[in-house]
Amino acid sequence: MSETAAVRLEGSLSVVDAAQQREQLLALLDSHPGDLGLDLGHIEDVDTAGVQLLLATGRSLRERGHRLHLIAVSQAVQQALRSYGLDPRLCPLPPMDAGEH
Repeated sequence: MSETAAVRLEGSLSVVDAAQQREQLLALLDSHPGDLGLDLGHIEDVDTAGVQLLLATGRSLRERGHRLHLIAVSQAVQQALRSYGLDPRLCPLPPMDAGEH
């Protein structure tokens, strides 16, 4: 079983920073054949580009037979994921019951 590489992202997961963070993550994927743990506990801002980056990273890992683990998830990341119908594991949220709002 391979080890999980862990990396902490800080600041923003937005269109301004996504390209740089994408390059960082791609280099890590190429250099570490295994699961990847992302510490997102210090992310202060997330937009569509950031959510897409997380989804693409998870997809790339699955295609290689590995998994993406979110080690810590800031409030900003949680809110962004929920706004796209995802939970902090990047899985679709279950449908809400008729009585929930």
